[in-house]
Amino acid sequence: MENFDVTIIGAGVVGLAIASELQGSNNLVIERHESFGKETSSRNSEVIHAGIYYPTGFLKAKLCVEGNRMMYEICGKNNIKHKKLGKIIVATNDDEAKDLEKLCKQGNDNGVPGLRLLDEKEAKIMEHNVVATAGLYSPSTGIFDTHGVMHYFEVKAKNSGCTFAYGCTLIAVEKIKSGYILKVIDSDGETYDFETKLLINCAGLNSDKVSAMVGLNGYTIHYCKGEYFKVSGGKSKYINHLVYPHPTDTSLGIHTVLDVQGDMKLGPNAFYVDSVDYNVDPNHGQEMYESAKKYIPFVDLNDLTPDMSGIRPKIQAAGEPVKDFIIRHEADKGFEGFINLIGIESPGLTSSPAIAKFVGKIVGG
Repeated sequence: MENFDVTIIGAGVVGLAIASELQGSNNLVIERHESFGKETSSRNSEVIHAGIYYPTGFLKAKLCVEGNRMMYEICGKNNIKHKKLGKIIVATNDDEAKDLEKLCKQGNDNGVPGLRLLDEKEAKIMEHNVVATAGLYSPSTGIFDTHGVMHYFEVKAKNSGCTFAYGCTLIAVEKIKSGYILKVIDSDGETYDFETKLLINCAGLNSDKVSAMVGLNGYTIHYCKGEYFKVSGGKSKYINHLVYPHPTDTSLGIHTVLDVQGDMKLGPNAFYVDSVDYNVDPNHGQEMYESAKKYIPFVDLNDLTPDMSGIRPKIQAAGEPVKDFIIRHEADKGFEGFINLIGIESPGLTSSPAIAKFVGKIVGG
């Protein structure tokens, strides 16, 4: 039976980053799709987040701040398209302005660099086409080519000797004394078994199912869908920064999404679903328009066309308070050598190199 030192389940951005960090010639990455990043990692706003929104002390805050710095460094050194545009979170009334003060304090407590509160005049100078009574400016927020970063991680891992098995679906896991036996169906439809000393669960939307295969049934992933609508008419030229509204309980709010090609989208909305479906409901364009016109009145309803959607693997169900990433070695539960990553939603993309470093310390420790 073939034997590997480390097997990573899932070739999203986090699985790729971990594979590149561990640098193992006898490591394996299993991915059920035909290539990397086919789910959450490529269906998002492509934003390098600063780390403002997440409760101080959460891994989400710590790893986002660290990942922000690391991601700019990776993009800069490897000619991956990116722009440090900066972001303005806008308030349109006094209550929202007070919340921005709280967000600023939380961001400062998290170690986010350069945050600055804006009054109405300052916000208007920075974004004269945006309606805001106040703002919070985050200079370290930006955008990047997520596919380029994932390709970089994959090449780095392959160069270290790591094997990638695409089109390969995990169907069973057995705990044994020396590690784990995995049963998979490969891209040719053949079933085979192999052994691994360490097993790292980076399965994203299916991470709870992989955990259950191993024998841990205490985790549940809730699907939270977000849709995006493309904005036509050259409206991306009307703003200079990423512009975000006051955040909601389930998302950062419907915001402007600028990409490295200079195109503009609005999104995402946020609603829980029972199954994975990436269709965009064109009727939700009205909702996008109504939310956005409060602070970007230059966007018209007929500018919007359905673009794409993504699904976040949330740990919290609808109405529950925000929960942190779960990144843990499950040895204390009787599963030595099994490292679980559950609920790696936003800011998982930004945090991915820092998550990889964190997991590397677990593996090495």
